[in-house]
Amino acid sequence: MRRRYVRAAPAMLIVAGAVLMVGYAAIRPAGFGTAAKAHPFVMGFVKLCLLGTFGELLKYRLTRGGWGLDKVLQRACVWGLFGLWFTLAFPGFSALVDGLVAGGLWPARVPLLPGDLWMAFSKSLWINLLGMFAWGMMVSHEYFNYLIRSGWRTWSLVGFGRQVDPGFVLSFVPKTLLFWIPAHSFTFAMPPEWRVFIAAMLAVMLGFLLSVGGRR
Repeated sequence: MRRRYVRAAPAMLIVAGAVLMVGYAAIRPAGFGTAAKAHPFVMGFVKLCLLGTFGELLKYRLTRGGWGLDKVLQRACVWGLFGLWFTLAFPGFSALVDGLVAGGLWPARVPLLPGDLWMAFSKSLWINLLGMFAWGMMVSHEYFNYLIRSGWRTWSLVGFGRQVDPGFVLSFVPKTLLFWIPAHSFTFAMPPEWRVFIAAMLAVMLGFLLSVGGRR
């Protein structure tokens, strides 16, 4: 019994940290936004470290019935690194679309759609589909899971390719079209300092929906 609690302790710390962070963001949004502006990389690491790992734990809990996911701290560090990637990707693709519009290479507006909504949709389209960020993130995270399962003993891309589920790789298109493009249109409509946090929350939501759908 004691061994089971010791194994679950890192998971409980992550869950508690994620709940506290979401609670702070809800209660003190101004302070949370100021911290994100002042320390973008630190906050990006912490947001994904907690929320990304929480999403993985929640998916495990819904599909396996417990919190006993192995190597939680390693997974949290990987999610934190992805938080740094998010911190660069969202302003990077936003600036890309703004630059294309300024250069006359992308329309600033389309009929029947407000300009702000069109720009948010355009940035989501670029980050998820045309820029392939969503696919790269999904596959690279699955690769890190492969490294964790192997105990970091093998880094072989060939070995990873042999064991990865082709359905997982190909699921990028429907997930992107049906979820991430609309979801990140909402993300890009928010102030820049909130985008990484909202993207992480949406990832948790997607994991929850997929887990519930899988159980049914």
